[in-house]
This record gives sequence, structure tokens and C-alpha cells, in this order.
Amino acid sequence: MNRKQRRANAHIERKLARKAGFPSSLPHPQPATSVTSAIESPKVADIPEPGAPFPSLSSMTPKSQPPLSAARLAANRANALHSTGAVTSAGRIASSQNRTVHGLARHNGNFKLLPAEDQAGFEALNASLLAEHQPTTETESILVREMAESYWLAKRSQSLQDSCLDETTGQITDPKLFALYLRYQTTHARAFHKCLNDLLKLKSERRKAELGFEAQRIQSERHEMKKQSHYWDVLKKDGEACHRISLNTIQNLRAQAENTGFEAQYAAELANRGLKQNAARTATAA
Repeated sequence: MNRKQRRANAHIERKLARKAGFPSSLPHPQPATSVTSAIESPKVADIPEPGAPFPSLSSMTPKSQPPLSAARLAANRANALHSTGAVTSAGRIASSQNRTVHGLARHNGNFKLLPAEDQAGFEALNASLLAEHQPTTETESILVREMAESYWLAKRSQSLQDSCLDETTGQITDPKLFALYLRYQTTHARAFHKCLNDLLKLKSERRKAELGFEAQRIQSERHEMKKQSHYWDVLKKDGEACHRISLNTIQNLRAQAENTGFEAQYAAELANRGLKQNAARTATAA
């Protein structure tokens, strides 16, 4: 019997076992002579007996608790009134910081100075950053403030890392806390540089916009100056032409006064050349 026939016989025996209501995990059957013989006469003796029945659902359900008495219920309600938490806004703010251990993770997005830290030192740091970057918009002021907070938190995480080192040997005494403080230091250092890059990018874009408006204003002024220069150049040329005409007229009048036959000679010369005398000159001579 080949492998294919053995697998077919095993499948048929498992199918018959499932129909009989027994588990299908049967031992490897003995090789049969043919598929038809396995179907007609299965070996019932080789099929294992089923296991013990499952427990009833009633035995698995939990037993119901007895009802509470009226006195016990009233005591529970009275105790619940004493555990409502903080009532005032100041108490809620104080209770919100109950889980603050190291202050490296901002609680609800708020920055908090520890009691042992120097408030004046942080304000001096913020003032120096404001004097250096000179923010002109609200966004730039927010970025400068976040830079100061991120730098302060990075320094705090560095001091906490130093507390996890042995003063004499320099070995790490608490590796878990040291890794945590190192991760926070990296996070806040990256936040500081990101705020700095965003601030420089905003200032650069604003400077480019201002330079663009200034260049446009200068170009407009140059165009207006060019128009004015052209206008005055035209007036200058007109004045020079009028001056030449007046000089020619004066010279002609003087020539007529000095030589009475000048006009006759002039007209004869024009006729000889086939030219016509200017009407304005003729009127002036008359």
C-alpha cells in the first residue's frame, strides 16, 4: 500500500469516529488491505473510549452574595462622601501634581519648577533668550519660551543622571533610572533644537517677505523717477528748440536791419534752388 492510500484510509477512519461521537485524535491505524474494506468493517476496538463528561454549568456559576443590610448600605454611602477628592480649584491643581516624581514629563502640557530649583535662574535664562532672539510675534515668543523650558528640563535630567552614579567609582548605581533620565534628556534636547530651528525658519521667512516688499517699493520708486526724468528731458529739449528758434529770429531781424536787400537776395536764392520761402519768415519780414 502506498502513502496516498494510507492517508485516505486514515481520513476515512477519523470521519467514521466523528460520526460515532468520539474524539478525532485516534492512534495511527493499522494498514488495511483496501479502502472498501476499511469502510465496510472498521476496527472499533482501536477507538479510545471518551473521557469524563464536562461539569455542569450550574456548578460553574458563582454563588450569589447575601444582600447588604440597611445599616451597612448607609455606612458605605457615608464613607463614599469622604472620598470625593479635592473640591477647590487650588486643591485640584495641587492634587494633579501628586504623581510628579521628577517633573521631566510635562503634566497636561504644563512646565513645573521643582521646589529645590532656582526660579530666578529660570527667569534669567528666559530673559536672555528673549534678548538674543528678539521675538516680534506671539508664535516666536512661544517658541522662545519652549526653548527655555526644554533646556531647563534637559539640565534637570542631567543632574538626575549624576545622582545615579557612584561618587567615587563613577559606576551606575541604578541602571533603570539612569536609562530613564537619559531618554528624557535626549527628548528635551531634541525639543530645544527643534524650537530653535522653527524660530530661525520663521524669522528667515519674515525677513524674506520684508525684503521682497522693500525691493518692490524701491522698484516702484525707480520707475516713478524714470518717468519724471523722461518728462523733464522732454521739457528741456523743447526749451532748447525754442531757444534756437528765438536766436534764429533775432539773427534774421538783425540781418534785415543791416541789409535792406537781404530778403530780396534770400528769395532769389530760394527761387534759384527751387525752394519755397517759409511762411513764418515771410510774415516776419513783412
